[in-house]
Amino acid sequence: MGIIKSASASSCWRGLDYYNKKKVINCKKINEYEYEGEVLGSNNEKYKVLLNIEHPRSSKCNCPHAKDRKVVCKHIVALYFMVFPEEAKKFEEDAEKAMLEYEEYQEQLYDNVEKHIYSMSRGELQEALLDVLNIAPEWVYERFVRDYVER
Repeated sequence: MGIIKSASASSCWRGLDYYNKKKVINCKKINEYEYEGEVLGSNNEKYKVLLNIEHPRSSKCNCPHAKDRKVVCKHIVALYFMVFPEEAKKFEEDAEKAMLEYEEYQEQLYDNVEKHIYSMSRGELQEALLDVLNIAPEWVYERFVRDYVER
């Protein structure tokens, strides 16, 4: 399993941000699978990072989030992207592709729901609205009552 798959989505995005903002201060190859470096944290503290690309969970960082834990934090991800900039580019491209696919899915879903709503009779619409209000969170019901019923 690779560094990106071992990290949380938040750590990946924040690590990419740190990489793009040039917060990786230094980087040195130790051996075929390990790199060490320093990464500036959000409080401008320097964190020591050991990146192990063969065994990602063996990577280490002395930040509060990852210290003494087998966690791939944003600092480890930032160092990874520094060592492998093509992976940073791939991560961004994959995310953009996923976002476009999601937007297309949302548009198709909206179109399908719209078609279904226009095909319904008045009685079916009223019943569907009551069903939605029965399962909706309390704030939806309160807003509906405030905006439409109390007029």
